[in-house]
Amino acid sequence: MRVRAPLPVLAAVPLALVALVGCGASADETTETSSANGSSDAFPVTIEHTFGETTIEEQPERVVVLGWSAQDTVYALGLDPVGMPSYVYGGGDDGVLPWNEDLYDPEVTTLLDTADGPPLEAIAALQPDVILAPYEGFEESVYDSLSGIAPTVAYPGEPWTTPWREQTRMIGEALGRSAEAEELITEADGRVAEIAAEHPEFEGLTFAYTSMGAEALYLYLPTDPRVQLIEDLGFTVAPAVETLGGDSESSFYAQLALESAPDIESDVIVGFADGLSAEEVAALPIYGQVPAIQDDAAVLIDDESFGAAVSSVSVLSLPYALDQLVDQLAAAAENAR
Repeated sequence: MRVRAPLPVLAAVPLALVALVGCGASADETTETSSANGSSDAFPVTIEHTFGETTIEEQPERVVVLGWSAQDTVYALGLDPVGMPSYVYGGGDDGVLPWNEDLYDPEVTTLLDTADGPPLEAIAALQPDVILAPYEGFEESVYDSLSGIAPTVAYPGEPWTTPWREQTRMIGEALGRSAEAEELITEADGRVAEIAAEHPEFEGLTFAYTSMGAEALYLYLPTDPRVQLIEDLGFTVAPAVETLGGDSESSFYAQLALESAPDIESDVIVGFADGLSAEEVAALPIYGQVPAIQDDAAVLIDDESFGAAVSSVSVLSLPYALDQLVDQLAAAAENAR
C-alpha cells in the first residue's frame, strides 16, 4: 500500500548549473569523467533510510527513480534514468515536466505509471542497478518488493518530507557523485540567497502555505520542502500555522475545515487553487475572509507546471519555480506592507 497525499498537497539557470547538467550524458561517459577527475565515491556505499539501510556494491549505471524530483538530480549529475514516473500533474501531454523536457530521451528512459504505486513488473523489466526513491511515500512491504528487484534507497524519516538538499546528497552518494551533488547544492543555495538579498522586504513577513479548493482546505506544515523554500527566501512561518495544524496526523500537512480559512492569519499567503482558477478562489466568500487575500497579499497558483515546480523542489525545478514565484511574492509583500 502506498502512503498517499492529496495531489495539490503533493531567474535564469546559473551558468555553473547549466555546465553540470549539459544535455545529459551516458552512464559510461559520466563514469569515465568522474573517475578521471578523481571525484567518484568508493563503492560499496551504504545509505540509511526509514526502512534500515541499503548497500550498493558497484557504481550504478541503470537507474530507476520514483517519487517527485528524483530524476532531476540524476539528470543534473549527467545521467539518464532508465525509468522515471510519468507526471499527470504538471507534466503536460507527454507526462514530462517542463524542466526535464530538454534532457528526456524517450529511447533511453521509460515513463512509469505510478498512479497506483510503483509498477513492479515494469520496473523489473528495466533491469535497474538501483532504485532511488528518497522522497516518495510507500510502506515497507512495497520497499521489500522493490528491494527484490534492485537495491532501493527509500526516504529517510517521514514520507514526502525529505528536504531537497538531503535528496540531492542521497542520490549523489548512491551514484558515486557526492562532490558533484554538493556543487549542485551550493549553486542552487547561492541563487536562493541572492534573491533573498535582492528582496530585503521579505525579511520578517509571516506566511502560510495552503491548498484551497471549493470543498477542501489544506495547510502545509514547516516540515514540507515547499514551506522551507519560502523560509529560505526570508519569510517566517506564521504562528497560525502551528495553532491550526499542530494536531495533524500527517507529517507535512493538515486538513482544515473550510470555516477555518479566516483564521489563517499571516502577512502573505501562498496557495494552490485546487480545481479552481486563482480568481475563483479569491471570489469564494470563505476565502475572501482570509486576511492576506483581503489585503491582495496572496500568491494563488493555478498553473500546473508552476505548481509542480514549487511542489517538487530540486536543483532543476528551482530556477523554473523562482522565475515565476519571486515576482509574485514581491507584489504580495508590497501589499502586505
